[in-house]
Amino acid sequence: MNYDVKNEMNKQELKLKNRTNLEITGVKKIESLNSEEFIINTTLGILVVKGSNLEMQQLDIDKGLLWINGNIDSMSYQNIEAKKQKNNFFGKVFK
Repeated sequence: MNYDVKNEMNKQELKLKNRTNLEITGVKKIESLNSEEFIINTTLGILVVKGSNLEMQQLDIDKGLLWINGNIDSMSYQNIEAKKQKNNFFGKVFK
């Protein structure tokens, strides 16, 4: 089994310069975007970028590359398992 190929699929880099220029690799799809929030499906999960005056500068899905400019306030990965638990019966009851 070739482990290098598997590791490449889970590789991702986030490069933030001066809190205004963000380069993301490992991008699969942009789920939604506006001037305050980008929701991005990446090789490592759903990434949420929040800020103000956010603009997509470049997108190359074939290479998995996205550049965002604007005032970046936060970057975080959504926990998909936690969302699934909230959607089950007990998650709704004990919300």
